[in-house]
Amino acid sequence: MFLSASSPSPETSRLLDEVRWRLASLPAHEPGLALDEIAAGIELMLEGPEWPLEQFVSALREFDESAQPVIREAAQGFLQAAALGTNRGEVLHAASTRLFRAIAQAGQVVLQRQRYAGTAPQALSAEVATRLMRAEASRLKWAHLLYGPYEDVLWRQMGAAFLEAEEDGRLTLPVRLRQSRDTETSTYREYLRAVALQCSGLDQMPVELVDVADRLILHLLPALHLGAGPVEGARFVVSPLMGNEPRRLIKALPADEPAWYFSPLLAERVLGELELMIKKGVVPGGLGVGPGAKDLVAACIRHFRRTWYDTPAARRHRRHAISGKLAAVRGFPSFSQLITGGDPGSVATWDLRDVSVGGLGVVAPVTEFGLPRIGEMIAMRSEDTAAWRLGMVRRIQRDDISRAFVGVETFALDPRVVRADDGRAPVEVLLCDPLRRGASLRVAAPAGVLRPSASLFVAEHGAIQKLKPLGKVWRGHEFEVRTYIAV
Repeated sequence: MFLSASSPSPETSRLLDEVRWRLASLPAHEPGLALDEIAAGIELMLEGPEWPLEQFVSALREFDESAQPVIREAAQGFLQAAALGTNRGEVLHAASTRLFRAIAQAGQVVLQRQRYAGTAPQALSAEVATRLMRAEASRLKWAHLLYGPYEDVLWRQMGAAFLEAEEDGRLTLPVRLRQSRDTETSTYREYLRAVALQCSGLDQMPVELVDVADRLILHLLPALHLGAGPVEGARFVVSPLMGNEPRRLIKALPADEPAWYFSPLLAERVLGELELMIKKGVVPGGLGVGPGAKDLVAACIRHFRRTWYDTPAARRHRRHAISGKLAAVRGFPSFSQLITGGDPGSVATWDLRDVSVGGLGVVAPVTEFGLPRIGEMIAMRSEDTAAWRLGMVRRIQRDDISRAFVGVETFALDPRVVRADDGRAPVEVLLCDPLRRGASLRVAAPAGVLRPSASLFVAEHGAIQKLKPLGKVWRGHEFEVRTYIAV
């Protein structure tokens, strides 16, 4: 029964009846409002008179579990809003984060009472700590959906709950959080999920892959390892005692540093099995549905391999700190329209932070158009130059709610818009390199516009030049770059 506690006190009954009535009064498919009501119920429970421990945990259990289908609906709504560029995603994000924070706070209250009273059964403490850890790990994932900002207190709270569970001997005690399912988890398992999330380079993933990455990590958890000593394949460390977030292991740690080692080595076999299934057109349940699920899961597998197993690529060019202003235009259509005499209203002003031969680090304001996207084309021009530079967003991290650090990999200097014809229809493309007979050059265009095997006929400076495809292509968000040779 929804929101029912055994032998409730009059205060308990009043609170649960009030929350039940509020939820029943909400319009259908309003996950933000529903999550706000559930969070408000937990907050009222915390503010009211002290409940008997068993009743408190029972009510928390019902609040938490009743929210799970709503959270899934909110996640779908957030991703839809991100794709459409609407601000509904921010509302859903705020409501979900409020709920996770309320669950974690309630869990801390229970553990503190049990710590001083010493009367709670071990199984009850294990359940509360695991719910707390799952809520904090979910809050971490939702923070990654917006690329930050991230709360330092989150890792301190998770670390404290983790070590307390280890000390009490309930770290790996199986817990069934979903009463209607046979699946089990534990405080260790939920902390491991959070560590794996943080070690997965989510700041380099498109937002639609972050949720898929979380589901893939849940699928891989039995093959992931977190231990108090070095093990084979451990390339990341985390210190629950220090309350720090996980970091890549660059060199051996001092013997007295209190660290736990994260190793995804055994997950490689599972990833290989998943790839074989995907090639056969099968996506395991829980990883995704729909026509695009295979591509999303495959993209996550490739990303995990680069992040978990490959040696980090050494920076090819030194980064130089520098300040200044940049004019920036997002996306192929906006830039093409701008340099052919269109409306300059699409030009934004970004702050330059650093520069190297292969890229730029900039700070972009979060506007009504939302954040830049991983893989999005960005055209940039500094105040003292006339030429535009093309780049692609590689990394995003927000340091506050109003702006974001954006790492941009540059791939073209002084691109030109030209008319090209592939024998089917004329189209506007960007030439990324000089057009010289016998030389190769790259052509950028909206995704799907250029036929892979078709030659292009380009008009420039009054002459027609034939470009023969070489077959090399790479893709970003809604654009692609193909290589041709001028013949």
